[in-house]
Amino acid sequence: MSVQPQGMFTSDMSQDELIIPNMDDRQFESWRSFVEEKLGTHFPLDQKSRLQSSLTIRMRELGYNDYDHYLQEVSAPLQGLGEWLVLLDRLVIGETRFYRDSNAMALAYLVMKSRLKRKKDRNLAIWSVGCSSGEESYSLAFLCDSLFKEIKCEPKFGVTGIDVSWGVLGKGRHAVYEQRRMTGLPRAWKSTYFTQLAENEFQVKENIRQRVCFAKQNMRDISQSPINNQDLIYCQNVLIYFRNELRHEILNELGDRLALGGVLIIGAGEALDWSHPKLKRVDDKRALAFQRVRD
Repeated sequence: MSVQPQGMFTSDMSQDELIIPNMDDRQFESWRSFVEEKLGTHFPLDQKSRLQSSLTIRMRELGYNDYDHYLQEVSAPLQGLGEWLVLLDRLVIGETRFYRDSNAMALAYLVMKSRLKRKKDRNLAIWSVGCSSGEESYSLAFLCDSLFKEIKCEPKFGVTGIDVSWGVLGKGRHAVYEQRRMTGLPRAWKSTYFTQLAENEFQVKENIRQRVCFAKQNMRDISQSPINNQDLIYCQNVLIYFRNELRHEILNELGDRLALGGVLIIGAGEALDWSHPKLKRVDDKRALAFQRVRD
């Protein structure tokens, strides 16, 4: 006679019928501490429902109905690693699209244009931090390519996208997207930079894909990244998920990795009380940005 493991549903109960109770405050604190230790990201109390929703979807797939038991499973030193990687994708995937913030992208374009005028080697190094499934990284690549066409120079640029999730990075490398992700793109870019594979499926063209690479990187460990001397670092709507102290540490690392004259663009409100001795704030209302002004 087999014994049903604690926290699992019985064989005669479907996953759709599985009832998962609301997460109490103690369970929320346990999960919040676990995720913050792993990722560095912080779930304030007002985001309890977002954390609970992500966990509930995965628990239904596995047949778990107890938050404590699932935490025990996913935090196991060796056995839990595979499950953590699956859960990680559920926790970090957010809705995104190409050219998501047109104002910030416009500023990025001006920054890159200014950099090209001042650089004798006429090349650009771009870092897309927290790139998710690649839409942001490719949008920056489209801007770079358009800029080199405008000044009638051979395109010499590279965009590096980093994220903590293997799942979203795989999507970025594959570079196949639904049409709804392309809402907001300049109309001409759809034919210039995409190949239509199916009725609702488009792939970024190879000449652009060759100039964009993706790497796994936990932002809490950004000090371990070898990336340096960047003309533009684009990091929007990611830092809000970190506690203030860790957010400042990440920003300091990013600022140190700019080339002289390079610019860091972040989301509005993500660094209101932060400053860096080598950077000054860019006087532009389109986005919150800082330029490196001294070595």
